[in-house]
Amino acid sequence: MRDLSDEDYQRAYRYAVTLAADPQSGFDLLHATLAHLLGRMLPEDAGLAYLLRAIRNRFIDGGRRDALLQWSSLDDGTATDRGQVIATDFSPLEDLAVNQDLLAQCWQRLSAVEREVLFLWAVEGFSVDDIAVQTSTPRGTLLARLHRLRKRLQAMDAADWQWAGERA
Repeated sequence: MRDLSDEDYQRAYRYAVTLAADPQSGFDLLHATLAHLLGRMLPEDAGLAYLLRAIRNRFIDGGRRDALLQWSSLDDGTATDRGQVIATDFSPLEDLAVNQDLLAQCWQRLSAVEREVLFLWAVEGFSVDDIAVQTSTPRGTLLARLHRLRKRLQAMDAADWQWAGERA
């Protein structure tokens, strides 16, 4: 892991944020994973793939722990920290804010598995075969998940954009 570049750590952070569904939880997940790995004897060839697998395993373990324990939030519910999105169009600021809200709502509706597959495929550009190896999931299962995910996102898109148009 000594040979990881800044870009590798950025990719690991984006992956953690994708699994955790928000920037702060993603940062915490990455930090906890790195702290755990620093205290262990790692294989010589431990690189980005090893780090991504460790992040995924820590996320899954955290989900199991959360399922066993009841956690209560200390947040007062006023935090609006979302990942920053760079605008690529020149629509009015109000439209941009509505679009970001809709994207955040759609993202929150996805399960962790759906967010992971979508992130690795659409954002990181991995092939289905690469994702299958990384997540230890059969290729056919991933293809079925992507197909269902596309249908679900199309349905969300139509309903949400219609709702946004009524608000404007």
